[in-house]
Amino acid sequence: MNTGPRARRRACLTSGAALAVAALVVPAAVAGSTSGSLPNGAALTVSITSPVDGDSFIVPAGDTTVDVPLSGTASIATGAPSTSWIYVVDVSGSTELGCDATRTILTCEKAAVKGLNDLVVTDGSALESAVAAFGSGAATADMQAAAGDQRFTSPSGSDVDTVVDSLSAGFIGQFTNRSIGSSSTNYAAGLQAASTLVAAASGSQVNVVFLSDGESNAGTLAAFNTALTSVATGATIYPFAVGSGSSCGGGSAGTLSAMASASGTTCFAVPDPADLPDVITNVTATTLTGLSVTLDGAPVTATPSTALPTAGPASITWTAPGNDLAPGLHEVCATATGVGPASDPTATGSVTRCESFSVFAFTLTPLTATNELGSDNAHTVTATVAGPASDLGGHTVDFSVSSGPNTGESGVCAPASCATDAAGQVTFTYDVPIEPASLGTDTISATATIHGDEATRRVSKLWRDTTPPVTTCVESTNPDGHVPGAPGNGGQGQNQDGFYRLVAHDDVWPDGGLDVFVKDDGSSTVWGPFAVDTDIKYVEANGARPSQKPGDGVVEWNLKGRGDAEVYAIDGSGNRSASVMCLVPNAPK
Repeated sequence: MNTGPRARRRACLTSGAALAVAALVVPAAVAGSTSGSLPNGAALTVSITSPVDGDSFIVPAGDTTVDVPLSGTASIATGAPSTSWIYVVDVSGSTELGCDATRTILTCEKAAVKGLNDLVVTDGSALESAVAAFGSGAATADMQAAAGDQRFTSPSGSDVDTVVDSLSAGFIGQFTNRSIGSSSTNYAAGLQAASTLVAAASGSQVNVVFLSDGESNAGTLAAFNTALTSVATGATIYPFAVGSGSSCGGGSAGTLSAMASASGTTCFAVPDPADLPDVITNVTATTLTGLSVTLDGAPVTATPSTALPTAGPASITWTAPGNDLAPGLHEVCATATGVGPASDPTATGSVTRCESFSVFAFTLTPLTATNELGSDNAHTVTATVAGPASDLGGHTVDFSVSSGPNTGESGVCAPASCATDAAGQVTFTYDVPIEPASLGTDTISATATIHGDEATRRVSKLWRDTTPPVTTCVESTNPDGHVPGAPGNGGQGQNQDGFYRLVAHDDVWPDGGLDVFVKDDGSSTVWGPFAVDTDIKYVEANGARPSQKPGDGVVEWNLKGRGDAEVYAIDGSGNRSASVMCLVPNAPK
């Protein structure tokens, strides 16, 4: 949504030191997520679904902050399979001895390998499987029926079972017959075959399961050590001493314990090799151990949909509050932690995803304003966008006088484009006619478009008229056309004959919108309303009854009062002017 600069999203994966050699490439992440591989090859993923890079949020009108809910997902062992499994099986002559009342040791070994392969398929991290066998010598098995020698096959098909079922003392029967010899137990030969398969493996994690029912009695220790180094460099070895006649530490040309030491694992003595799958189940098991969230570097409480830790494969959602966020650039980071294999507490890893988003505020000022229309008929409002400092300019604001007496009145913006400047501001100025129709309260609306989101703010403007009109007494022409001088002989009056024109003017109201009144200051009598420019003859007659009669010629009215004439005007807004005195001498003159 945003087009301005954004903080770079960050993604990282860290893993436990004990298995750091196996921890791993971070695949290219899809938008909003980061994935990595745990030491056993299981995928660990964390995502932020909202907000994501470029999202923007606008503070509600009247508030200074906004709440932005945070959400995402985390998963473990849901990615593509990445582990290669290599099963190295002892087929020396001693494996024809009894495992139990009904089976030979070799039969038990076969059941153990097939059971283990079923488990790694269920686990979901297995990419491929291979089989090697050793006795006096060793060989890798052809794992598929197709022409040629295929060293690996899919764990989930029937090929693994077919090859394992074909094993016999000194032989591999499928898919290509191979003679190994069964007169002795040669660990070095078995490791050399495993080394060939490790080199050909395509998984990011390679596990070698080495099963023997006896102790090494063929080959040389030097050959054993060389082959062991080669295998341990590229794979993790899980050795098992199967059957009652075997041991982890015995043998003249290498031991199972030495294999375990080279890989940091443990040699298990398993009297009944049929129990082997139960012993090594955790080799591929994983656990999603934690999910944490930070907002602008500070921890916030995240609520996962499933309580953690939880066994993998697992996929959860999470939510967290992002409350009271002020305008600016913000960053949310989510970190998922996991362990795989779950049997090794040091086989830890974590992935982190960060997303940046913006919070904007939009204000319009002043909220209210009052103008005296007669003296100031222009008004300016200022729209302000607050947010990330680098992303304040260029946001378009649409202004209008949306209601009131001046609805639809146009105005001008500064900048002229009506887009915010680098400081996030743009002004709008409009003026109204100085006339009664302009009086009242206008609503000015401003709608800002911020990265596709719109926000509207409204303010009010009162155009009022509290200024009274100005009234004057102007000497008028008497019927014979004579205009006597004022103030008259002896200063007795402005107009010795009492001929006056009633004049008034207002800043807002036209003359036709004014009412003029004449008051006898010697009584309570008020005459009017009269129109502006009405000509009168006023006579002061102490003790007489005040009266109003039509005049002659240009004189419209004859007024008689007990005192002088007090003249004032009232405009359409109800404002009353100051009174002016139209003085005349006492009668008779």
